[in-house]
Amino acid sequence: MSRKAELRDRLTEVRERTLWMFDRVPDEFLRVRVHNFYSPIGWHFGHVGRTEEYWVCAATGDDPCDERLSFLYADLVENPKDNRVNIPDRQGTLDYLKKTRDFTLRALEAVDLSSDHPLTQDGYAFEFAAQHECQHQETISEMLQLIQKQRSPALVEPLEWKSERSAEFVSVPGGSFQMGHPDLHGYDNEKDPHEVRVEPFRIAKHQTTAFEWTQFMADGGYERPELWSTEGWSWRQEDNATMPEYWNRQPEGYAYFAPFGPRAIHPDEPVSCISRFEAEAYANWAGKRLPTEAEWEYVASTANLPTATRAAPLSPARGVGEPANRRRGTSGPNIKGPRQRRFPWGDNPPSEAEACHALTNWGPALVGAHPAGDTPLGVQDMAGNVWEWTASPFLPYPGFAAFPYDGYSKDHMKGHHFVCRGGSWATSPSILRCSFRNWYVPTYRQGFLGLRLADG
Repeated sequence: MSRKAELRDRLTEVRERTLWMFDRVPDEFLRVRVHNFYSPIGWHFGHVGRTEEYWVCAATGDDPCDERLSFLYADLVENPKDNRVNIPDRQGTLDYLKKTRDFTLRALEAVDLSSDHPLTQDGYAFEFAAQHECQHQETISEMLQLIQKQRSPALVEPLEWKSERSAEFVSVPGGSFQMGHPDLHGYDNEKDPHEVRVEPFRIAKHQTTAFEWTQFMADGGYERPELWSTEGWSWRQEDNATMPEYWNRQPEGYAYFAPFGPRAIHPDEPVSCISRFEAEAYANWAGKRLPTEAEWEYVASTANLPTATRAAPLSPARGVGEPANRRRGTSGPNIKGPRQRRFPWGDNPPSEAEACHALTNWGPALVGAHPAGDTPLGVQDMAGNVWEWTASPFLPYPGFAAFPYDGYSKDHMKGHHFVCRGGSWATSPSILRCSFRNWYVPTYRQGFLGLRLADG
């Protein structure tokens, strides 16, 4: 299959899922802000079309098909979230998505993918658009849950609230590794690969479960200020947080406001939708800590690599390696040491066997349900299920250069955001790569965010 055909199929597949999700947004919520963190849910649908068209225009030199809507669907300080309620109705947004997609496909047909232009090389702008749309599908999933939470709660049949699981920790030998990845289609914040030393430590075999979280709640975790940082305790009081976002206490057990209605929470599913402040308090309660993002990536990508893969260089295959444009590097970095796995299990793309991802289940799987996705050390679910908070602020790597614009990464690298790793049940396959860095402010709990403990 040609690269252009591959890109066309990818864009089509991603858009089909977006439109399917659009059909399931209630009309009365389409142009309403359901939370102060978000724009209206309808805006996100138009925004994926606008972003796609914007970067394709930047690559081709064309003008946008509708200047007014291009501004209204833009994420700009001049277009604040309160102004974004003024988007068109459902049909108007659908028309805009079709118009911008038609333009994109015409541009794809005409573009020279062998060019060394940074936005056209190997279809960078088109791949960027698809990846961006997948990220907004996850955001839309979060907002569907907020919509369900605002509706009258319904009782669900509770599950038996007990668990046979106990916390297990895996010993991780120390070592040096190349953190980050030079993938052409990776984001700027994942570059440049650089050597990092990790000291020996232990990491939890599985993500913290809902049952384990209720033990923290039962022991007064939300009422004990000594477990919280000063900022975290102030947030807990102001937010009146007593359990994770989207949880609802039932007469027996707990319910969860899922995207299409409430469901019972299984005690062995990972706890989800917690802030970093909550994750930090839980770790203090458990006598453990959150892993750094270097420790996390080392376990996911490198630790205990088979001997045969050591010292193998990163191959310059399509989509891997540095492009010619200087803003993204004139030559590949000097890679030393073991070759990283692209995913926790190896280099093969994710399937349903390795990870709960890509909106296939509309919720997390039980921890450890995907043994094919285990790391060589036996650490489970490091891709999919729920994002994992780390101890690390979101900061640039050595040699960082913003691309394709400052607003994606650089503007958030001021120490106020913290890194999350691993992906969730709503994350697309390509984003599950070990080097992908997500980030949020520590008060954010509306995403599919959990934790994994570390020790030592």
